[in-house]
Amino acid sequence: MKTATPISLPYARYYDKVLAAWLGKSVGGVIGAPLENHKELKTLTVEQLWPPEMGANDDLDIQVVWLEALQEAGLYPNSATLARFWQDRCWYNFCEYGIFLHNLQRGIAPPLSGTWNNRFFSESEGCPIRSDIWGLVCPGNPVLAAQLARLDGQLDHGGVSVEIEQFLAACMAHAVVHGDFEGMLAAGIAVLPADSPVVTAIPVVRRICREHPTLPQAWRILIRTFGDRDASKAITNHAIVLMSLFLGRLDFRETMRLCANSGWDTDCTAATAGALLGGLLGTAGLPADWVDKLGPNLICGIAVKHKNASLAEFAEDTCRVGVEMALARNPAVSIQDAPAVTVRPPPVPAISLETAYPNDPVLWNDRETRVSVTIRNPLPAAFVGELGIQAPPGLLCTPAVLPVSVPAGGAATCELRIRRQAAGGWVADRNLFTASLAGGGDPVAIHTFGLGGARQWLVYGPYWDMWDKDRYPECLYNNPRRRCNPCCVGCARDFFNHYVSLDRPYLDETRLLREELPEEVPLHLERGEELITHAHLGGFKGQACYYFVRTLRSSEPRTVALFMGRSGPFRAWLDGQEVGASHEMREWSCHEDEGLTLRLTGRPQRLVIKLVRLSDILGLHVLLTDTSDPRRQRGISYVHDDLADQVPTAGVPAAGERECMKVLSNNVGATLLKKGAPQTPS
Repeated sequence: MKTATPISLPYARYYDKVLAAWLGKSVGGVIGAPLENHKELKTLTVEQLWPPEMGANDDLDIQVVWLEALQEAGLYPNSATLARFWQDRCWYNFCEYGIFLHNLQRGIAPPLSGTWNNRFFSESEGCPIRSDIWGLVCPGNPVLAAQLARLDGQLDHGGVSVEIEQFLAACMAHAVVHGDFEGMLAAGIAVLPADSPVVTAIPVVRRICREHPTLPQAWRILIRTFGDRDASKAITNHAIVLMSLFLGRLDFRETMRLCANSGWDTDCTAATAGALLGGLLGTAGLPADWVDKLGPNLICGIAVKHKNASLAEFAEDTCRVGVEMALARNPAVSIQDAPAVTVRPPPVPAISLETAYPNDPVLWNDRETRVSVTIRNPLPAAFVGELGIQAPPGLLCTPAVLPVSVPAGGAATCELRIRRQAAGGWVADRNLFTASLAGGGDPVAIHTFGLGGARQWLVYGPYWDMWDKDRYPECLYNNPRRRCNPCCVGCARDFFNHYVSLDRPYLDETRLLREELPEEVPLHLERGEELITHAHLGGFKGQACYYFVRTLRSSEPRTVALFMGRSGPFRAWLDGQEVGASHEMREWSCHEDEGLTLRLTGRPQRLVIKLVRLSDILGLHVLLTDTSDPRRQRGISYVHDDLADQVPTAGVPAAGERECMKVLSNNVGATLLKKGAPQTPS
């Protein structure tokens, strides 16, 4: 097959484009930051955009980590390499970053680390914002840039978020070489499936901008089409970036104004648009007064080697990696008059191990979990050896030792079955296993994988009021004087609705705070993920009240925050003491002023949550967090991974009822999937 002639790219032009991209990224982040998460249309002028103070921004900071990974670990990173560098020098541990790190600490590796237990954030803005580095080090090669972006994005995201990062990386790879706007979009489109929401959004946004060329009307229709209550949703911000580029017509100031005034994740949209314009236009296309205000140095909030570097130095280091990449992995471009660089060899082929989970990465109380271990042999000779699995105390892996034979250049997969030695007792959140491969008695490869412990809930309910007790102290159609059809007394609405109140006890709450109520026949609900929905509670529909009870313990005493995403009003108690209540719905809650302060003692503690369901929909997401690394040096999840759940021993439904609930739950889940609802596996 004939190899395409590489594009000739003068180094001076390449460096100017890279510097402009980083300048545009930084300026956009500074301008957008004060308006981040403002979900409304603003009317700021260009003169009002520049803020009085500038701060660090994760849009750029994590890309500094990736540059250092490429400098130190070579040009062939995998997701494990990137995860290791994040843990080593990036403290960002909140939202999807924290859930990714929580998964990683429990041995749940990429790509599953980006989607497991991460339903709220898996398609958020956290990975599209760090796409630029991959395009800048792969000039002229959108496909390679997109491949590297995918390795990055799947650390903490999935779906459309990863695809947007791939799209933007490919756009940048094209922009720094060719500099044409439509060609840039085409390069991004080419690396994704034609039916990707990232791709199909482009003609929709283009049509909106063509038919409504002023911001107020275009914005209204855009948000009507792509808006979300979550300011960080990636598809909303992708649409805003596109709109700002279309309406901005390559004018940097105007594009920044459009991004800033459009709201949502404005530091991300402005930084992304700014970087792309820098890559397209070079430094001549950036406003000199804004560049002067920015200053010469990186504004960096993490413990990286480039923390105090100048933007010029950072751009030069980016280009040196790009020059090496062109010589080693990127035949699409030939960089002329480039400084001499050492071209490091690719990694020496070696036998490796990787794990996959046919179902869920969860340690259950009395069910086994299947794990697949794949041995990859890139060597020219077959491998014959032995695979051994070391399990944590109290857990059994079958088989624990097995012979393996892997052909040259091939792979072999071993199926493992893991379960607890005895059901009951405590289920730990973190359960790490070591897979060791040996040949001829010598170790060949070692791999750590893990299972997250299933949450053990007892769920009481549903409970409801038959009539509106806040309006009528006595039921109008069922009292000592009258028993009749509700419609006879003007209460036909009660045919179709229930009534429920957070302040009304539906069982003996005082007793429930101390012990189980077996006469109420609670449901024992095991959940591998934090999220609980109505699909997990059976087929009941309507307004109701549920009580969720969990007994847990931490490895040591500590003060933590309890955050709850919930679909309605709640009240919570720990060890019989009320710790918080609210009459409001919060789909996600993660800010410190929303958290409930709990004191974990290291001993068994009883958490009771009363949740009011106001419609057919129920959602509860419970997260126990603290500050992790208070020095903000390393990536340690803010989600605790040293908790354990006690398996309920009282009031657990019989096997027949559990099977019935499972069937009902699966049926409800299937119905939701048919309607396009997000999947929530039981």
